[in-house]
Amino acid sequence: MPKIIFDNYPAATVACFDATCGELPRRELDIKRNNHFLKSLADHGAEAVLIGASTGHGHVRTPEELDAWFASTRLVDLGATVKIALLRPEDGPQWHVKHVQTLKDSGFDVAFVRPGTDLDPNATDEQVALNMNSANRAIAEAGLTLGVYSIPDVSGLTLRPDAVALIRDQFSDSLVAVKITESSYEDSTRKFLNDSRLNGLKIVQGWDPFLANALKDDPNRCGVTSGPMSFALFQYLHILDAAGRKDWGEVTSSQQAVTQLFQSMQDDPARFADLQRAKYMMGLGYPLTSSVSSEQTDRVLAALDSLPRTADQNRLAKSLDLMGDGPFSDRLQDYIFEQ
Repeated sequence: MPKIIFDNYPAATVACFDATCGELPRRELDIKRNNHFLKSLADHGAEAVLIGASTGHGHVRTPEELDAWFASTRLVDLGATVKIALLRPEDGPQWHVKHVQTLKDSGFDVAFVRPGTDLDPNATDEQVALNMNSANRAIAEAGLTLGVYSIPDVSGLTLRPDAVALIRDQFSDSLVAVKITESSYEDSTRKFLNDSRLNGLKIVQGWDPFLANALKDDPNRCGVTSGPMSFALFQYLHILDAAGRKDWGEVTSSQQAVTQLFQSMQDDPARFADLQRAKYMMGLGYPLTSSVSSEQTDRVLAALDSLPRTADQNRLAKSLDLMGDGPFSDRLQDYIFEQ
């Protein structure tokens, strides 16, 4: 049986930025800086970290780059923090086997799979499940915990409950969680929660403004894997603490503060925010294949400045200044006070 099961699945996972260095046309992983970031997350309370997420532009990395990213994490001691990976169907069976061996060698316990970018836009649920089968099987046969992941912004296709039910029929001993990053709560998370075939699976909210809804609907089943948690660690720990107390007013107010920063990095309200802007502001380097403008970072700082509650500003500024030496560290210090 996998080490991570329903009962001990992490309530909150940071979908991690990847520290980068070098110049365009393609930057590379800054291993030392990246592991310092992971260590800082773990030391300040991150229960789990996800490597290979869209937050860190993992989806645009080559298979070789992704494997090197996984392997590099073995150089840092994260204590009890759980390491989670994301695999991609389009990389093919040989890479799935290679990646899974790297995960085992590097101390990962969980791996997620999303629909492949190589699927036909009209693919059926059966075709989606089959497309994910090679990666799912490699994870299950290695004894790792399996999760599946709907992120149509990246894959182009939604992973629907019918497809997950098919996957569960085949991998019931390994499948523990479904991560859902979709822009409609009613058409995604709510459907998964209401589908009796999926009882016993963790439902992991990935579109952050919906976290309060998910925790209210079913706090025992619902958790979060969050890209914004990379730049809002202390705020998310506060949100989860308030949820544990069932202080839903505080959960909602605190989440709204994150959402305000999220929206400042969101050019299209129907698409996930470009969190690479926050990554750069934290001192973790420019995006893999592009840059960040001063206009974009000014929008984030303006959103931070406009928050009505100083406690939210404090926690978010501390999170953005987690590394302590980013290009905006001095400005962020203006918002930080001891609590």
